[in-house]
Amino acid sequence: MASGSFSGVLGRYRRARFVAGHLGDLLVVGSLCVLVAAITRPAVVDGRIDVASSTSILTLVAAAVGSAAAIVALVTGRLTGDPRPSWFGAALLLYGVIVLPTSALVLQDQPAGVARLAVLAMLAVGMCILIVALRPPARLGAWGGWALFGVALASGGVVALQGESWLTMLLAGSPLPSVLVQTGWAAVALLFLFDGYRRQSRIRSRLGLGLVVIAVSQLYREIVPGGPAPGLVYPALRILGTAVVLSALLTMALRAVSDLQDDYDRLQETLGDATRLLEKAAGQAAERDHELRNGLAGLAGAAYLLSYSDGDGRTGQLRDAVLAELGRLRHMLENPDPVLDGPDPMIDDRDAALLDLGPDFEPAGNGAPAAANGSSHRVEPVLRQLVELRPEQEITLEVEAGLPVVAAPEAVTRQVVTNLLANCARHAPGAPVEVRGRTADAPGFVAVEVRDAGPGLPGGQETLVITRGVHDESAGGSGLGLHISAQLAHEHGGELVLRTAHEPQGCLAVLTLPAVN
Repeated sequence: MASGSFSGVLGRYRRARFVAGHLGDLLVVGSLCVLVAAITRPAVVDGRIDVASSTSILTLVAAAVGSAAAIVALVTGRLTGDPRPSWFGAALLLYGVIVLPTSALVLQDQPAGVARLAVLAMLAVGMCILIVALRPPARLGAWGGWALFGVALASGGVVALQGESWLTMLLAGSPLPSVLVQTGWAAVALLFLFDGYRRQSRIRSRLGLGLVVIAVSQLYREIVPGGPAPGLVYPALRILGTAVVLSALLTMALRAVSDLQDDYDRLQETLGDATRLLEKAAGQAAERDHELRNGLAGLAGAAYLLSYSDGDGRTGQLRDAVLAELGRLRHMLENPDPVLDGPDPMIDDRDAALLDLGPDFEPAGNGAPAAANGSSHRVEPVLRQLVELRPEQEITLEVEAGLPVVAAPEAVTRQVVTNLLANCARHAPGAPVEVRGRTADAPGFVAVEVRDAGPGLPGGQETLVITRGVHDESAGGSGLGLHISAQLAHEHGGELVLRTAHEPQGCLAVLTLPAVN
């Protein structure tokens, strides 16, 4: 009910707005017509100007304005893909370039004759073009008007070649053909005016107004022959009519250009969205590639040790560590990154099947009490497995006894600590590393420290190093690991802080995550 009422109000508003605009156009054009008739009446022009030369000049101006309107109509038709402006342009070009100069200049001193009958024939075909332009057949398209343009030229030529036969002389000597054609033009003009009012289109109604003024000028010439005033009122009103038509077509062309600009802006916006999606996909792929490389590096070290193992207890520990790391990598392929919005379009579900460990696999953190968000783990087995995966590094592990359960997915600790250990190997190769799990200084949190004996961080770089893309060119890397780790910690209620430690010198990274209450 409310929607229907709103639509009704909106429809009445549009109708009132159109009527107001149309009345404004009527007032302006009517006032200009009165002004033109007033300044070209015999009392004003008689004895002051040369009517013959002024008529020729005004006719040429009207022809130029009509030709300009025809060109604008043709351009508008190409811009919009609508065939109607092209038909209208063909009629205007016929009137402005052929009919008008011929009838007003060449035949100015020949009120009757075969030549004037030929002009009336072309004018009649032009009137037909205008009628069809209201709703041109789809099969004819935009070129149908130009076909009729050729028909008009051919009809005029055929009539002119007939010579002075009894039929041509009878028609040329009668005012009936001229009256019929001029009346037809007036009817077509009123039809355009009515069509614009029916469609509530100011552009169409303005086209109709211009055609009405042209028709009035033609009728004025037929009704008031002779004298200086008709010689100037006729061409002056004709200029006014073609100018009104030109203004309507210019408005139509500007609107078409505006619509094209809007379409272009929408296209640019769509392309921008697509570019952002591609950048996001590339970023996701780069981050996933970074994590997979780190995980595979650890698996390579464990596989090396397993190949030389005699089946002692350490073999079982390494096997568990390898399975846990494979589980983390499989989880990355099967599920979207919790930091990112939605799945990674660069990952195929079939990739995850390559790391399928079967239904019997259990991650190291199983058995811990469930956290509020349904996921928790114990830190010690996770850290121990990650250390086992990096035998090539000198890593010391220390975990505080009775450490609370972490209220975050096991994959978070695995991914962050894996990144930190990979950074130690990259930026402090060969330096000893200490991994420590302890109760955080803030109540209700667990802290994991990763400390190397390397050169430490450059001064003032503690915050900058976790920015996406920031990395040491000489040491390699992509600048994604610390950024991803910091985001993961933040998303799960914790934080990752890096700073330079002293005694001994090195880099200290502290991962803090909330504990289960």
